[in-house]
Amino acid sequence: MLRALFVILVTMLGISAQEAGKGLVMVLIGPPGSGKTTQAEMLTKRYKAPVVTGDAALTDDALRAKLKALDVTRGFILDGYPATRHQADFLGALVKELKLPSPIILQLDVPDDVVRQRLAGQQKPDVVEKSLAQYHREMDLFREHYPQADIWTVIGTRPIAEVSRTIIALIQDRH
Repeated sequence: MLRALFVILVTMLGISAQEAGKGLVMVLIGPPGSGKTTQAEMLTKRYKAPVVTGDAALTDDALRAKLKALDVTRGFILDGYPATRHQADFLGALVKELKLPSPIILQLDVPDDVVRQRLAGQQKPDVVEKSLAQYHREMDLFREHYPQADIWTVIGTRPIAEVSRTIIALIQDRH
């Protein structure tokens, strides 16, 4: 899944936010419990860009409808989407169709032990282990096949505000 996502995102046309007349498109990735949703909330406050959440059940039509219903002139933030190869393919096509800028891919890096601690009591241990295994498998494949991908890794174990400041600095550096 992540491999397909990155192939699509890395190979998209590099349209700057100024050229497209649109804002930032941000994709938050990381293991479960890494803080993606928390950071999405912080980013939406900062950039006034809506957060689009999703999972494997989000259909193409539903994503297209969500984006068309939202004001994406300042861009949008994806949290939990894409979750499948098909979704990654669709996202790549949709970004081109809507003439949106190439996404900024932000990976929140959190050690497995921290993920387990954060999710203790929220999810069954076997569910956490399966999610972690899938996440690592996909990231390993991606890095093996696409070492040149533009993924910005942020240490997700630091305080929330510090993680947010780091992300903002990376975004400002790009634009």
